[in-house]
This record gives sequence, structure tokens and C-alpha cells, in this order.
Amino acid sequence: MDTTIAKPGAPAEVVLIVDGHEVARTTVKRTVPAAFTASESFDVGIDLGSPVALDYFERRPFKFVGKIENVTVQLKP
Repeated sequence: MDTTIAKPGAPAEVVLIVDGHEVARTTVKRTVPAAFTASESFDVGIDLGSPVALDYFERRPFKFVGKIENVTVQLKP
């Protein structure tokens, strides 16, 4: 049994699964070392936080207009 506990700032494997099929996989070299502020969170369907670049500032909040039936987030050490 793996009892490794992931530490903030450590690498992590990220897998994106859509409709039961893996569509992307990558390794993040460094995860977030601390908690997010109140304006940054894990948004689904709309991003209420700050844009990735100031070029997109006026185009936010990037609302998704499709249908999201289910979101599952699994954190594994």
C-alpha cells in the first residue's frame, strides 16, 4: 500500500477524462505551494477568477454555454 502524502509544491500527474475516455495526460512539475485566495478557486462552467493573461481581461468570465452533467475530481497521493 502506498502511504505517500503529496506535499504542496510537489510534482503531480494530471489526467483529464471526458465521457469515460482519457483525453489528456501530463505531469505538472510543481503544484500550487499554498491555498488559493478567495478570488481564485476551482470553477466549473465559468471562470470567475483572474484571466491567465491581461490580454483576456475584458473577455472574462468565459462562461461555458454547453451542458455539464458531471464533474469528478480525484486527488491521489
